[in-house]
Amino acid sequence: MKNSVFCILFGLLSTTAFAQTSTTTLSLPSTTVDAASTTQTSESNPTQTSTIKKEHVFNKKFEEDQNITDAKLKADAGSLERYSIKFNLSYAGPPVGDLDNKMQPNPDGSAGTYETSLGGSISARYRISTSTALSLGTGVSALTPVQGVKRYDVKNPFVSYDMSNRFWDTQMRNAFGATLVTNPDWKVQGETSGLTYDNYWLYNIGTSGWGIELDTSFAYWIYDRGANPKNVKEMKSGMYTVNLYPQVKYNFSDKFSANTSLNMPFVSPRGSNDRTILWNRTLSQRVGVGYAFTRDIYFSPYLNFYPKSAELDSTTINFSTTFSIL
Repeated sequence: MKNSVFCILFGLLSTTAFAQTSTTTLSLPSTTVDAASTTQTSESNPTQTSTIKKEHVFNKKFEEDQNITDAKLKADAGSLERYSIKFNLSYAGPPVGDLDNKMQPNPDGSAGTYETSLGGSISARYRISTSTALSLGTGVSALTPVQGVKRYDVKNPFVSYDMSNRFWDTQMRNAFGATLVTNPDWKVQGETSGLTYDNYWLYNIGTSGWGIELDTSFAYWIYDRGANPKNVKEMKSGMYTVNLYPQVKYNFSDKFSANTSLNMPFVSPRGSNDRTILWNRTLSQRVGVGYAFTRDIYFSPYLNFYPKSAELDSTTINFSTTFSIL
C-alpha cells in the first residue's frame, strides 16, 4: 500500500503523457474526384458522411490561446478538447525531520484535517470556447498514504466556471465556483456549502526569464448553525477566508522553472459578530520547481516551511500536479 498510491499516480501521468505526445500520420494517395462521383458517393453512403460530421463536432478541439504562454496556466486551463477529464492532485507530506510522522504542522491549531494526504479533485470539463470552460467534479483524498492509508474520501462535489485571458503584458486566469460540503471534518462543525473565487495573475519581466505572480483565493462558507462558544476550533473557524500567494519564478525554458512563494492566509472568525475582522494566520513559504511534461501535464514538487521558525520538524515535503485526459 505504501507504494500503490504513487504507482497509480505516476502510471496515470505516464499514460497521459504518452497519449498527449504520440501522434500517427496516415498518408493517403492524391485523387481527383469529379462532381458526379462525389454525388454518387454521398447518395450511396449517406450514413458515413453523417457519422463523420457528428464525430467532428463531438471531438472538436479548440485552437491554443496564443495570449497564454505560461506552462502552469496552460495546464490549469485544461485540455483543448471540447470534453475532457481534469485532475488536480497534491501530496501533503511529513516533516523532513520526522518522515514517519503522520501529521503535518498546524501552528495555529486550526480546524480541519492536517494528516499527511494525497488528494485534490477530479472533474469533467466542457470547453465553451478557447478561453472558457465549465467543470463538474468532486474532491478526492487518501489520508496517510505512505504510512498506510487510514481513509479514502470522495467529498465536496463542486461546479466551477473558469476563463483565461491576457491584459496588456499580464496573463490571468479567473475561476468561480460553488461546492457542497460533505467532508465529515467540516460537517461536524455545521458547514454545509461554500462559494469560491480564485485569481491567478502573472507578469513576465521582458525576456529575462523572471516572472512575478500573485495568486488570490477567496472562499465564503455557509453553516446551518452558529459556532459553539465552548468549542474553540469552531469559534476560530472561518466564515470566509482569503489567501494571498505572492510568487517569484525563473523560467529556465518554456517547460521548466524554479519558484518561491509566500502563503499569506486570513480568516474572518466565525465566532465574531463583526464580519470586517480578519485574523492573519502563520505565514508559510514554498520553494520548489515546476515542469511541464506536455501542455496538459504540469508537475511541481516543493518544500513548505514557516519562516519565523524554519526548522526541519516544521519543513514538509509536498508536490502538486495538474493533468488532463481526452
